[in-house]
Amino acid sequence: MSEIHSWTDEHTARRVRQLTDLPDGAALPYFRLAKHVPDGSMLIHARHEKGGLMTLEPETGRLRPLPLGLEAHYLRLRASDGRLWYYTGSDRSIWSIDLPAGRPELVMRLPADAPGFVADMTCDGRVALLLEQDHDLKEYPIPTTKDVATFWRYINRPRSGRIWAVEAETGALGKLVETEGVCPSHVEASPADPTLVRYCLDMYDAYGQRVWTVRTDGTQHRKIRPQAYGELVTHEFWWPDPSRIGYTYQDRRGDETLSERPWAEYSPRPTHLGLADLDGNEVYLSEPLNCYHTHLYCSRDGRWISGEGTDGHSYVWAAPFSPDAGRIEMTALATVHTPYVPFRGQGVNCDFSADGRWLLYTDTVAGRHQILACRNDSP
Repeated sequence: MSEIHSWTDEHTARRVRQLTDLPDGAALPYFRLAKHVPDGSMLIHARHEKGGLMTLEPETGRLRPLPLGLEAHYLRLRASDGRLWYYTGSDRSIWSIDLPAGRPELVMRLPADAPGFVADMTCDGRVALLLEQDHDLKEYPIPTTKDVATFWRYINRPRSGRIWAVEAETGALGKLVETEGVCPSHVEASPADPTLVRYCLDMYDAYGQRVWTVRTDGTQHRKIRPQAYGELVTHEFWWPDPSRIGYTYQDRRGDETLSERPWAEYSPRPTHLGLADLDGNEVYLSEPLNCYHTHLYCSRDGRWISGEGTDGHSYVWAAPFSPDAGRIEMTALATVHTPYVPFRGQGVNCDFSADGRWLLYTDTVAGRHQILACRNDSP
């Protein structure tokens, strides 16, 4: 077992291992993105002379740079066999490579008239999903303070959007979703069904229906966990069992503070972990958690829940999970030192190693983001 440095956490008294010490820093991919390579290593963002992605072995700390080019943009990692799809912007091309040591292969070049940007690939690599968003984020910037007026100005900004599907073999372009007054976002294909896509709408989470699915031919739009006004559903993600979709839930119906305290992290109502099936029905709702988490996520085997605390709860958390138990006992494993930003979190993106022994996360060390690990010995 190796690390750059290790110490005893000042609040939890647990051992923390620093696995990277890169001059430009390193980060785990966004919490929804698969990170696990079949050899047990994990994918990380880390700039090097041949690209911006590496693999990291949680136990040994060994780094392997991936020679994908400096423009490579992560799209999808298929954990079952290690196939990674990535995008290069200069020629609008999509490539694949079999990790850990395969060679890049061209999948497709986008048609000249393809709109938006590449958001994802289906799990069979046959369809690229494009996201087109029309809004002015300079005029209506993403709120990063606790100023209520700025928050609502952003939420109420003029906008529209579309989700498109492009067939890799033929270049055929089809529109899946079109919206007015809101933008589609978080476009993510199913990890198991190559015809199914999950997405969300960027309205205020407690005022409308957030999570949806649609087929790659534009049919079967379906609400996932239908919401009543005041029910707040957010941070949706594919469960390890891909017939389930996870999310966080707050019941803010009748909450008189809703418009003055719209942030979920500052809500007076408790947060729950919820699961819905692909028909949209809620099939699990936990008891209240012990604090709000910017993101909740589940280990690959479905046995462990990780949490990313927020303002006042700046730790990485872990808990065993059973769908037969409503109570989830989250344990704080290590302190997060990156400053908390309202509406944005701390960029932790924690996830468990393949064997579940370590919880890896991104934190600030000496002014740079690096990858840290703490042993998962939660009860």
